Amino acid sequence: MTVLDLTAGESAEIVKVGASGGAAERLFSLGFTRGRYVTVLGWSILKSSVLLQCGSVRLAARRTIAQKIEVRK
Repeated sequence: MTVLDLTAGESAEIVKVGASGGAAERLFSLGFTRGRYVTVLGWSILKSSVLLQCGSVRLAARRTIAQKIEVRK
């Protein structure tokens, strides 16, 4: 299950961040790491991007990046 499977307002624990390179470094530096909880705050009109919150950090992520963040409820 990835963050794309969550609905707005739903939270889940991060199990794995499968991104690589600069995207992975950016996510890790913002606190999107294993064991932390992520909340979906909202979606763009066509669900091409998602607004996520992890701790006090909010991040707008494209669908390609969001699908690499595996979670469990």
